[in-house]
Amino acid sequence: VMLEQKTDELYEELVDNMEQMGEWNPNVKQVKVLQKIGEDTMITHEVSAETAGNVVGPRDFVSVRCA
Repeated sequence: VMLEQKTDELYEELVDNMEQMGEWNPNVKQVKVLQKIGEDTMITHEVSAETAGNVVGPRDFVSVRCA
């Protein structure tokens, strides 16, 4: 995919502003940074949005994210 966006701006939106992802991504209900480990690694908790018709309810994920 080619994006007409500066990499610094994309990084800021996807990493630095990760907790706001639920505002623009309909598949994500909530993201919370649980702990930062150094400058480029963090542990997050995400809650997915329910699917149409509630066939699959919200799910919880704990992730280690490295940049």
